[in-house]
Amino acid sequence: MQTSKPKDTSVTITTTARLTLTAMFGALAAVLMLFSFPIFFTLPFINLDISDVPVILGTYMLGPLWGIVIAFVKIALNFVLNGTTTVGIGELANLLFTLAYILPAGIIYRYRRTRQGAVLSLIAGTLIASAAAVILDWFVVFPFYISVSSSLTMDAVIGMASKANPMVSGAGTMMLLSVFPANLLKYTLASVITFFAYAPLRKLINCFHKAR
Repeated sequence: MQTSKPKDTSVTITTTARLTLTAMFGALAAVLMLFSFPIFFTLPFINLDISDVPVILGTYMLGPLWGIVIAFVKIALNFVLNGTTTVGIGELANLLFTLAYILPAGIIYRYRRTRQGAVLSLIAGTLIASAAAVILDWFVVFPFYISVSSSLTMDAVIGMASKANPMVSGAGTMMLLSVFPANLLKYTLASVITFFAYAPLRKLINCFHKAR
């Protein structure tokens, strides 16, 4: 007697659908970038926003590679909506920090698609992005921006940080007591919101993961 083959219940999601979702997540992230708030204890150009929430949710749903595309869409649309006051350097830094946040989280969640895996991925992303922000700001972003600025110096940047936080006395304390906690706050807030948004979307997110 011939046995019937098991019915294929997998779902096929086209590239067009993935591109559409990528555009939607990127557009939402770009809009959220417009709503940023200063952080009282750090530099005036480090702001608090939750624009990375759609990026990481899209990363969970579509995978890390698509998450990279969403991050690029976010920055590109922000250029259109908001322009730039830092000759693109601030936007480049935002992109690098976003990637440092979503890639570790996305890779961990790819292999541990559970509630505990989501928590672990968000913790890892938060810590890695906060540390990456310090390293990149100290050795890449700030020196590069100062090099193209006609008036800004590192001493001036340290002076701005010390006005907001009197404990800042040099570049090292600025990074440790100003830049790091500001980014830790930013990515912790994004992670908390992501987790509560993830809970009702978990089945849909994992459905996309299983899709072909």
